[in-house]
Formats: sequence, C-alpha cells, structure tokens
Amino acid sequence: MPRPIILVVDDDAPILLLMRSLLREFGFEPVTAGSGEDAIAAAKKQRPDLILLDRNMPGMSGDEVLQELRSDDGLSAVPVLIVSGEPLAPEEVRSLGATGHVLKPFDVPSLVETIRGHVNAG
Repeated sequence: MPRPIILVVDDDAPILLLMRSLLREFGFEPVTAGSGEDAIAAAKKQRPDLILLDRNMPGMSGDEVLQELRSDDGLSAVPVLIVSGEPLAPEEVRSLGATGHVLKPFDVPSLVETIRGHVNAG
C-alpha cells in the first residue's frame, strides 16, 4: 500500500524540515512547499492525500491558496488542515473551505492522529 502523500505548506524552512522527518517517521510521504504558489504547483503535480497549510505566509496567504485549491476540480475534495498560531472557530474554518484546523505549536501525537483520521476516511 502506498504511503499517504501529505503536502506541508509553510514559509518557515525549519518547520518544513521538522515536518518532513516527523511525517516520514509516522509512515507518510511528505512533500513540502515554501510558498502559496509552490503549494498549488505541488498539489497539482503530486495530488496529495492531505494538505497541512500555514495560514500566515508572505505573498499568497493560506486563505488564498485554499480558495485556489477549492476551485480546482481535481483538488477540491482534498482535506486541508489550516495550521495557525491563532485559534479559529469551526464556522471560520468551514467558511474558508478548510477541513479542519491545527493550532501551533502542535502536539505531535494529536496531529498524527488527526492526519490519519482524514487520510483513512477516504
């Protein structure tokens, strides 16, 4: 069985490195993008099983990336978890088009459990 592909989008390179090794350790295939534009290109190329999307990035914000993904027929159903340092109300998460929200700094076991829950649901 192929490892689920998780696209991690964050403008912070150390976080991308950390997430890459962490996700590999838990049996996922991580793909990383350092900007909104790179995220959309990577999503179209890789067709990830789930996207972890940083909300606050310079240039194209996480919200804009999400709008773009949701308007693409091939990517509109991919679960997207918004990663943010600010708590978001469930209504706000839904209105953005996201599947869920992960608060930074995150608890690794609960993050992995959340990812597995969404990846295995499909």
